[in-house]
Order: sequence, then C-alpha cells, then structure tokens
Amino acid sequence: MRLINKYTLFVVLCYSFSIGLSGQDYTKSLIIPAVYNHYHLNPFVINPAHTGFENVNRLLFNFRNHWAGFDDSPKAITLGINGSPVKNMGLGGLIYSESYGAANRFVGQANYAYHFSAGENNKMGLGLSGTYNQYKLGNEVITDPLHEGPDVLINESVEGEKFFGADLGFWAEFGNKFKLGITLPQIVLTRLDNKKLDGDKPFNFIGFFGATWDVPEYRVSLEPSILLRKVSDVPFGTDLNILAKMLDDRLYAGFTYSFGPSDSRVSFLGGVRIDRLRVYYSYDQTYQTFQTFNNGSHELSLSFDIMGSRKNTNTKPMNHVEEMNQQ
Repeated sequence: MRLINKYTLFVVLCYSFSIGLSGQDYTKSLIIPAVYNHYHLNPFVINPAHTGFENVNRLLFNFRNHWAGFDDSPKAITLGINGSPVKNMGLGGLIYSESYGAANRFVGQANYAYHFSAGENNKMGLGLSGTYNQYKLGNEVITDPLHEGPDVLINESVEGEKFFGADLGFWAEFGNKFKLGITLPQIVLTRLDNKKLDGDKPFNFIGFFGATWDVPEYRVSLEPSILLRKVSDVPFGTDLNILAKMLDDRLYAGFTYSFGPSDSRVSFLGGVRIDRLRVYYSYDQTYQTFQTFNNGSHELSLSFDIMGSRKNTNTKPMNHVEEMNQQ
C-alpha cells in the first residue's frame, strides 16, 4: 500500500505541475522557489532585499507539511538566519530541504542587501541572493521491486541535477505605513553539470504590497497585503492576506485567500510573541478534488532574535529613518 501511495503521489505531483506545462517544462517546474505561507511575517525568505531590513539578528525555523495524512506527501524544513552586522547592510542565509515521495530537493542560499533612506520616513533596500539547488530521486527507486533492470533515466535521476541560481530583490517601507516588495527569482539559472537547460528560461516575478493601520485604543495593528506570483510556467497566482497584531504585537491572527487559474485555497494563521521568541502556525485547505484525500497543509515557524541585535525588539519599532540616523 505504501508503494502504491508513492506512485499515486508522483502522478498527482505530475498532474499538479502539468497544468499549462509541456513535457520538457516539468523539469523546470521542480526548480520553482519554495512555497511559504508565512512570507509576510519573514519576508527575507522570498525577497533578499529584506535581509537585515529590521536591524535584528534573527534565527528562523520553518516546517511545512503539504497534504498531511497522505503517505509520502511533501514535507519541507527551512533553517535561516538574517541580520544587519553593520549600518545599511544585511547578510543572511537559508538551508532548505524538501522530500516528496522518492524525490528530494536541497537548496543552500546566501543573501546580501544594501539599505538606504529615501526622503523623510522612507527606507529602501536592494538585495541579491545566490543559490545552490540539487534535485534527485532517493536510492529506494533502484531497489524497488517494480524497478526492472538498468534504466538510464532513473540512474541519472538518482545522481541528481545541480543548478546555480541568483535572485534580485527590492524592498521599501514608506513612513511605517506601506510596504512594497519586488523579487525577480532566478534571473540567473544554470546547470552545474555543463548541460543546457531545455527550452527558454521563463520569466519569474513576485510582487508584494502591504499596509499597516494602527488602532491604539484597542492595542491592535491591522496589516492587509497582496502577493502576486508568476514563477516558471506555473499558472499566475494571487494571495490576499489580512494579519492582526494584538496586545502590542504579542498575539497574531491572520487569514489568507489564494487563487489562480488552477487552484484556490484558504489559510488560517495564529501566533504569539514571548520576549525574543515568535511562534506562528497556519493551516490551509484547497478547493481541489484532491483535498478529499488529505487533511490539509500545516506550517510552523519559530523565530528567535539573537543577542546583539541593533534595536530593542521588545518595543514598538521606531521610524526607519530615525533608526538609521541614530546609528
């Protein structure tokens, strides 16, 4: 039964990615950036320009279980760190590991960002990241009883494919009121085995816009936002988010509605901040038929502000320009 589920999952993954994809584009679809629900809480995971933007040295752990309850469903772990070691500079990195059935993906990423003020109460940043990507099948596909004799394609898949990629990002915050982010994932993408990528490299784009409204009499801050995503040849997608920060940013609640030509889903988020520690959890369900075969998706994020951060995280963040002028 477990073996059957592995192949069922593989078929489902192929179908999910094949909407709008040609056969040779399937390989490119495996190279799409990692999917996170909590990107609006930790923007540096999707935009290198946000690295160190808050002048806080922060550790991040993220775990996502996609299609929970279905054997060998995709599971991903992210370990990250980002901070601002010196004025106007952000440095960070990510390690990402994902498994889905017999397929495995590993990503190592390094981020650099330069921040600057642009007029009164405005702060902006430009960022660049370099990534090492490896995609392969586990050795169990060779020892599987259904595998008969040598298969060149399977053997090559077990050895894996390795890529180098580079992302470019821009992030801006205006008067602690509005946020704007633009990411161009994989503006550079090349294989490390001297083989050429099949077909033309698709255009990738992630756009984010958010706002903040404080309601001081209720100690609540509301942050609506929208994210537009077009990566690889996967259909265009949109996220509509609303995040509420309550009790002086100690309690969080959020909702996301995501939609596109091939899928739509809803996500519910809750979180808490205890001194330097932040814990976020979200649960989402899709409106696809496959939802009847799984228990939805779960995501957990833990972040911890390290000693030596260049601002006090227990108080309301000061104006970004004032912050830079005090350094």
